[in-house]
Amino acid sequence: MRESADESFEIRVKNHKKEPVEVIVLEHLYRGTTWEITSASAKYNKKDAQTIEFPVQLPADGEQTLIYAVHYAW
Repeated sequence: MRESADESFEIRVKNHKKEPVEVIVLEHLYRGTTWEITSASAKYNKKDAQTIEFPVQLPADGEQTLIYAVHYAW
């Protein structure tokens, strides 16, 4: 029998500087190598079999909330 699991995450990123910045939010999908991002509030890149990254542009004194969901199967 094939098993699966779903998870969702919310990550708030804040910039307290007086100038805009770019940050990379790394997320490690450690529950298995068979996964699929089922929804994401921002574009992401697949770095390797268990890592995704969200490049985030933040304005001065700004913030952004990233929300994503992942489906694992094993």
